[in-house]
Amino acid sequence: MAPNYKIALIQFQPKDVAVEENFQKAESYIRKAASNGAHLAVLPEYHLTAWCPKHPSFVAACAESSADNSYLARYQSLARELNINIVPGTICEVHPASSASQDREASAGDDGDSSEGKQEPATWQGQPIEIRNMAYWISASTGALAGSYQKMNLWHPERPHLTAGDIKRHKPHRAFDTPLLKPGPNGTQVPIRAGLLICWDLAFPEGFRALIADGADIVVVPSYWWVTDVDEQARKISRDAEKIFLESVCVTRACENTAAIVFCNAGGMSQVALPLKGVLPPAVAVGGEEHEEEGQEGVATIVGGVKKGVMGAETEEMRIVDVDFDVLRVAEENYKVRMDMGGEGWHYGYTLWRDGPEGEVKKE
Repeated sequence: MAPNYKIALIQFQPKDVAVEENFQKAESYIRKAASNGAHLAVLPEYHLTAWCPKHPSFVAACAESSADNSYLARYQSLARELNINIVPGTICEVHPASSASQDREASAGDDGDSSEGKQEPATWQGQPIEIRNMAYWISASTGALAGSYQKMNLWHPERPHLTAGDIKRHKPHRAFDTPLLKPGPNGTQVPIRAGLLICWDLAFPEGFRALIADGADIVVVPSYWWVTDVDEQARKISRDAEKIFLESVCVTRACENTAAIVFCNAGGMSQVALPLKGVLPPAVAVGGEEHEEEGQEGVATIVGGVKKGVMGAETEEMRIVDVDFDVLRVAEENYKVRMDMGGEGWHYGYTLWRDGPEGEVKKE
């Protein structure tokens, strides 16, 4: 039987461009997660800078958060000190502009798109740059980077400011081994494999399929998604439109891929979903509006799984969820999704990207 692992969802709304202050808050929560036995702590997207691209200090804050990988290195140090895996949301990294990104900036908007989608040339200290929205998995004990991912499906307001990952150049949808273990053949222990996606990637099942084809057991999705982020026309149809989306899509992705989906969102509705079980109730919560009893270090322990598993909208809280990875085995034995995907005659094999004979990416 696969072991249970505790996953801490750290949901908070970062302050605009307050990089060090936001880090201090994140560090405090990670320490509480570790003291309560969490094996993995997950932060939201843009947790160091917030998403405020029109703020005059936004690019400077991105440069600060990624300079010499200093904040990433601080999270690596925490992972070593506390023996906890960390997905530090996303970090906006400033890099010299590549020729490809400059070509995209020059051609953006020529097809008649609105100005919202037009790429604006970005500069820092007088040099052309590109800003990449990056997620990492930092391994417990060693602090090593087990995996990384550059956001590919940018939300429409992000496109003038960020450079998207390019599947042809970066092969972004790849799973990786983690320090977490599960039973393997002949009594062995093998690594649980993970994948990373970010926010609006959640809307596209293709990324999940690619990760599952590469053996991912768990997909972690840091996000900066607000439940009010639709226009008035959509709100007239339903003021709960975004809540409906987020309450539905995580469970759907878990069931259709026989995988654990970990969604940690600055705007709320954070959750862990499994096939067969749906959204999991928390075992431990920090913050939030209602709790059963006080636990260690001001942590409220929720007894009997009586609380709803989806976290509140725009609340600040941490919840630790107990995840039984053996559920994935049972789900796959029943649904055989991965077996069908791995078969030679699978109807949709052409949708997956794989290495070509010379290491290039091609469609099958």
